[in-house]
Amino acid sequence: MEKYKEIDDKIRLGYEYVRKNETIEACDIWLDAWEDIMGIYKEEKPSNLDELNDKYNWFEFMENFIQDLELELGNAGQDKEEYHEKRIRYCEEMLGVLDDNRKLTVENTKRAIAESYYALGDAEECDRLYTNWLEEDPNWGWGYIAWSDCYGFGTNKIKPNQIKAEEIIRIALEKEDVRDREDVLMRAAEVYEELGQNEKAKELEKEEKRLKILSRAPVKAVKIGRNEPCPCGSGKKYKKCCGA
Repeated sequence: MEKYKEIDDKIRLGYEYVRKNETIEACDIWLDAWEDIMGIYKEEKPSNLDELNDKYNWFEFMENFIQDLELELGNAGQDKEEYHEKRIRYCEEMLGVLDDNRKLTVENTKRAIAESYYALGDAEECDRLYTNWLEEDPNWGWGYIAWSDCYGFGTNKIKPNQIKAEEIIRIALEKEDVRDREDVLMRAAEVYEELGQNEKAKELEKEEKRLKILSRAPVKAVKIGRNEPCPCGSGKKYKKCCGA
């Protein structure tokens, strides 16, 4: 129980730092807490995050905490490059404990790893990762979007490259079964606007609006349990998200 309290205190303190915009301090204390959590994983070998969360009932639900830590590490990397490297190591560890029921969190974690490599100036590794992941899951819409965004927005070390961004997003456009097609269309339209291809951009915007109209078709209301995944797609429990 003493170990549980130490971890809980670190998690609480981290959120206090976040509220004060002390990102580096939040990351440091949270990474310390994460190291302790990894120690529990090695000793107790829980089957998933829910088992760990239900047993210890920490200040913040584990699903929220691990995603908040990933986000803050990305923010910290904007000021100190070493935190991009820490984000990569952390996310690789996180992938080792996430189960198949957390597909969205797994996808977001992969995006964070590739984004961090790109921020460090390693476009080659970013490309390698996305190429492998999209070979495994060729209809991952947000995979194409995030990869395209790396080139579209650039970093302090790599200038924006809209040509490369267009090449990537075009692959997604050509896949009829790509997931999150509305988001793909929206991002693609922005890329073509940046390239000065306004007619193409308008065409894609028109298609996006058509899909949005179709998606508004009435659906049967379904009661959502408090402990079930939130239907908004956040990857969090309903009670910790829209049902809060």
